[in-house]
Amino acid sequence: MIGAQGWKKRFLEGAVRFCLRAYFRLVHRVFVEGIENIPRSADKLIIVANHGSYLDGPLLWAYLPLRFKTLIRKNIAQLPILRLIFSDDYAIQVETLNSYSLKGVLNFVNAGTPVLIFPEGRRSRTGALMKIYEGAGFISYKSGAAILPIHIKNNYKVVTSRAPGRKRWFARLTVHIGSVRPAFRLDHLPVRARRKEAASRIYGYLADTRFAAMNRKATLAQEFIGLCREHRRKIALKDVSRTELSYGKALAGAFVLGGHFSRYKEKTIGLLLPNISATVLLFLGLQLCRKVPAFLNYASGTAALKHMMALADLDIIVTSREFLERVGIGADIFVGRRLVFLEDVRAEISIVDKLRAVWKSRFAGRYYGTKPDEHRETAVILFTSGSEGIPKGVPLSHENIVTNIYQCLSRIDVRENDYLLNALPMFHSFGLTVGVLLPLFAGARTYLYVSPLHYRVVPETAYVENCTILLGTNIFLSGYGKKANPYDFYTMRYIYCGAEALLDPVFQTYARKFGIRVMSGYGATECAPVLSMNNAVEYEYGTVGKILPGMEYKLVPVAGIDGNDGEAGRLCVKGGNVMRGYLKNEAANYKFLVEDEGWYDTGDIVEMTGNGFLKIIGRQKRFAKVSGEMVSLTAVEEALGGVFGEQKETALIAIPDEQRGERIILVANSPAVTLKTAREILRSKGFSEIAHPREIRYLQRLPKLGAGKVDYVQLNRMLLHENEPAAV
Repeated sequence: MIGAQGWKKRFLEGAVRFCLRAYFRLVHRVFVEGIENIPRSADKLIIVANHGSYLDGPLLWAYLPLRFKTLIRKNIAQLPILRLIFSDDYAIQVETLNSYSLKGVLNFVNAGTPVLIFPEGRRSRTGALMKIYEGAGFISYKSGAAILPIHIKNNYKVVTSRAPGRKRWFARLTVHIGSVRPAFRLDHLPVRARRKEAASRIYGYLADTRFAAMNRKATLAQEFIGLCREHRRKIALKDVSRTELSYGKALAGAFVLGGHFSRYKEKTIGLLLPNISATVLLFLGLQLCRKVPAFLNYASGTAALKHMMALADLDIIVTSREFLERVGIGADIFVGRRLVFLEDVRAEISIVDKLRAVWKSRFAGRYYGTKPDEHRETAVILFTSGSEGIPKGVPLSHENIVTNIYQCLSRIDVRENDYLLNALPMFHSFGLTVGVLLPLFAGARTYLYVSPLHYRVVPETAYVENCTILLGTNIFLSGYGKKANPYDFYTMRYIYCGAEALLDPVFQTYARKFGIRVMSGYGATECAPVLSMNNAVEYEYGTVGKILPGMEYKLVPVAGIDGNDGEAGRLCVKGGNVMRGYLKNEAANYKFLVEDEGWYDTGDIVEMTGNGFLKIIGRQKRFAKVSGEMVSLTAVEEALGGVFGEQKETALIAIPDEQRGERIILVANSPAVTLKTAREILRSKGFSEIAHPREIRYLQRLPKLGAGKVDYVQLNRMLLHENEPAAV
């Protein structure tokens, strides 16, 4: 029975809880979701949550229907203002440098007392997840307790936060309670590895819960309107014209262009434009008027352009006269289609149109109302690179893109005060989703540069603008590394590499010359595009990071390739970021949607490392079968990449061979690359003789796609028609 003192204590606790809830409801409009996930009974339970402010503990104590104790550092608990709050009745005080104090925590957990742990050990300085202390992992696996992950959304925005960016007295808070995770079973690991593995799993649980808290069923226009309301005066975009656009002005500009193109009866509108702010505003304006933009790859050649326009049934192409002249595209390929020039659109927009757009931007919610399941409709049409065949049309829904952005933000650290430099074209999924939309969703700003090929200008732009994040492919980063001054990237926090493998010479250049660790990622246009990415907390060199939250994956065995006990094979994925199907490709869609039940087959052969990181072995089409053995052409290319010096490029292809099945040919752009040297390099790196190229052929210039990757279709075509003798 509860005595008088017990009833008095319960009454005081109830009164304090009531006051705290009243405060949080009035000031921070707190919303709690997932309350049904709290276990009604659990012998042992550990609650883990992200930590952004001093309000986190009181917030959870006020709303969680559990009598738990909070793990807190002793030096913090002894502060006069906190001594009463964190008494022994409500907290467990530990000394972070004393391992024995953690063993005391185990006694409470084993006795059935739920314990709240902020495993980051401190308030986040980034707004994103920071490292997880292994002490939290030790308590988790040693006690055998279940884990209840919680994400407190926007806690880094309150005034008691230490994260950068503008603080808010009335920041809205959401408590998202994830599903209970079972106790760890780590007996199969060495004792010293158990803490690290347990901490890694806790990080994964918190990242998954963070993604679930952020992700929602919304359209791009709906999300953009909300972001512009929150960051109205903050700078969102800047380009080579040096004009800066705030979030508020960007929304008004999008309404101007959206209002203009809403008069067109066509649903799908082609975009053939460079990386400038006007392109972003047009893209967002088309979202506001429920049109579908289709980005055309202007670097793919006229034949591919015609194929893309036919595939998407485009009758209208929005472009610029100056741009068409600059890229050398003639008007003859647009016969039968209507060209709309941005120069003419600007002249047609009146002052009344602009005033109407400003009014709409102020009351955007009234002029843009979502429809049921609209998030499943097509938001944009992109096209695959066509590096191994003709480009495919990929319609991505709002759900695909919004999901992928929040998948990325659940793992990587992009802050409101970040300044991202993006020279990747928007017709490339990496350039659009990560280079344009992701920084908008993060409340950051973006500098758009017109071409990734200006190897001197891009680093100089990073220096002049004080950019903090740079995107690039391996070939582009290689060019920047050669031309940049060591001080050009002094403000860079992160450099992300995607679209192709990050080669060791490029990684070493940035590490040694600029003191920056390049983060590599992996994706596919069909997945909107990011599937995995290294980050500052979880990083393994030679891999492309861990699979992002909100995705399932499976590895399908491939004949001739060692399956490594199920840890290697062809990667297939499923999730909200995966497209619904290709344009006009019934055969591929039948396999993807019917036979494989919605699993997207990436066609890439991958290996999962012991720590759960993804390592790309190569594309299935980029394997050669030599004397019955499978040889990864991608792996051999990576081994030879950059080792011959600057401006010397190499690529590999395989052609039929009567005796060996297939013969590997090395293609180079310089006579300085010799077959003998290439074989010696491969031998020194442990490649067997069967993986060595048998011939070498020289081309003055290797054909490239818009993203800088080798165009293997064109390369095979060129070599098949060349009559130059091969050097053996």
